[in-house]
Amino acid sequence: MSGPPRNPNLKSPAVVALSVPDSGSASASESQGTRVVNASSSSSAAPVVANGNDNENDTGNGVAAQPKPRARLGPTEVVILPSSDTEDEADADVPEGQGDEEGQGKEEDFLKDYPDETEDLQLQHLRLKSSSLPLLRFPRFGAHLKRLCLRQNELTSPLPPDALEGLGQLEELDCYDNRLGPRVRDEELRGCGNVTSLDLSFNNIRHPPNLPSLGRVAVLYLVQNKIARIEQGELDWCAETITSLELGGNRIRVIENLEKLTLLEELWLGKNKIRALENLSTFSSLKILSLQSNRITKLENLEDLVNLEELYLSHNGLKKIEGLDKNAKLRTLDVGNNEIEVIEGIAHLSELEEFWASGNKIASLRALDTQLAHLQNLETVYLEGNPCQTNDMAGYRRKVMLALPQVKQIDATYVKLS
Repeated sequence: MSGPPRNPNLKSPAVVALSVPDSGSASASESQGTRVVNASSSSSAAPVVANGNDNENDTGNGVAAQPKPRARLGPTEVVILPSSDTEDEADADVPEGQGDEEGQGKEEDFLKDYPDETEDLQLQHLRLKSSSLPLLRFPRFGAHLKRLCLRQNELTSPLPPDALEGLGQLEELDCYDNRLGPRVRDEELRGCGNVTSLDLSFNNIRHPPNLPSLGRVAVLYLVQNKIARIEQGELDWCAETITSLELGGNRIRVIENLEKLTLLEELWLGKNKIRALENLSTFSSLKILSLQSNRITKLENLEDLVNLEELYLSHNGLKKIEGLDKNAKLRTLDVGNNEIEVIEGIAHLSELEEFWASGNKIASLRALDTQLAHLQNLETVYLEGNPCQTNDMAGYRRKVMLALPQVKQIDATYVKLS
């Protein structure tokens, strides 16, 4: 789930997108929701075009899940700004307080012509540095601004404490793909006290942020950072509000110190170094648990997750499907690319709609009759890459169709209705 790669040899116009209220007549491009305005009188360099919204559904978990909303609603005004000829610096750790010296004093307030009533600012791929933020005078938008996107810039820690002051109406703050870290501190973001969605993915963060001033965060993205451990109390500040936590693509070895986040409905921990399913007993509200691409060898300790609907455990070391007796609400079970030899332990999952078990060691399809045939909600089954398929390429698909007539999709192909 990474954003588009940076190419220092590609030059084109950097783009700022701002949602503003409609104003009278519209050009041909406005009819599609976009106006283009050239904000530069001249530019010696051909510019770099920044795409408005990349879709990162994987989150380090490898799940082909439905897209997560990154709301960019309403008509969008695009401002073309001159880009720099300076090539991107290497994406290495930048010590706190360093990295802003070059280019200081050269920035200007290119938002000066936009109304205070603006609700959506998208400032992507503009090479903005932390020292640039005060010059953009974000506080003047405070009474109306709901979404602020600062993706793919060069922001480093600490952010100027007054840069985001007074943004009391802000709901979404997106700092994906910058150079923040190793810590993001409360004083840097305290002006955004009503933010409900905070994205700090793809930075250099080594410690989960402790942000008590942000008392309404429901969704927190910390994907693809350098977090090795969650210390006790580090995330307690959002315990009464958070429903979705994304920590995929880090260096976490143990699920710990999350017990107080009892309102969690989604927990994404894929692509870490986790060896055991543990410390999950307080997550009775959890609906989605993703632990793909870890080092888990046993399905266990899930009995308290009574509302679990989606469980993703592909690319681990599981040898057996077990321990799901209390998870009767499961709709999606992904155990692909493990070391499972038999389909078992799922006959009671009456709500199951999708069963993904590709790339295991399942040699026989006999268990389909006892484990899956009676599950009337079952629509999708993935079993390719098992001996039962590779040793019977000609007959495999027909056998699955006969055993599971209710299924609409086998592997990546839909079943043709006769």
